[in-house]
Amino acid sequence: MATSYGELGKALLAQYAVLLPAFAALDPAGPTDCVGWTVADLETHVAVTARSLARIAGQATGGTADGGGVAQWAAKVPELSEQADATARSERLALADHVEPVRGALQQPPGLVVEQVTGRHTLRDAVAFRLIEAVVHGLDAGIQPDRAALKAVVKELAAALAERHPGKSVEVRIPPYTAVQCLAGPRHTRGTPPNVVETDGISFVRLAAGRERWADLVADGRVRASGERSDLSGLLPLLS
Repeated sequence: MATSYGELGKALLAQYAVLLPAFAALDPAGPTDCVGWTVADLETHVAVTARSLARIAGQATGGTADGGGVAQWAAKVPELSEQADATARSERLALADHVEPVRGALQQPPGLVVEQVTGRHTLRDAVAFRLIEAVVHGLDAGIQPDRAALKAVVKELAAALAERHPGKSVEVRIPPYTAVQCLAGPRHTRGTPPNVVETDGISFVRLAAGRERWADLVADGRVRASGERSDLSGLLPLLS
């Protein structure tokens, strides 16, 4: 079941509440798992995405969304990396200055159509994008995410994986959050699926974001894959 708009909004604010004191306690010049970005760069980027959410919610375009949701957004993230790099270094923003406007934006209806560089989206999906980035970049700085935020992000990214690579031949399990099936091929109908991948939530998010390598996670046991079609190294990452 998809995460509701209300749950996404609460999770986003809860994740911001985790990030605020954590960013403040870290060395702004410290390195992170986002290659080439410092802690200050990460905070600026998260603040920019928060600021833009408030802006686009106040400038709704009407009409219809493109319909791609998280899968569409994720496919366009890599081509925007240079722009994100430039923005993260062009100014210094504090996340604390942009949380309250987000609260206001979340009062708008989820079906509101908003426009950003990745296309026309519902406000519900635009909130999901910000939540994914807030969790991923928090992990980049070694910040453990809010539990509800992690759950929502795992479900959004797993659904995007299944949408991008539809099928029923492989079951991907991320307990206790969700399980999805993907990849075209022989369909599983009963009993234990012939191809199963299982991992924990944080490992899945970092894998989807390109922060971990499939082979490394398999080698150290954080990904358990069985079946001749269970190697998903060609399908991941989703965001880079």
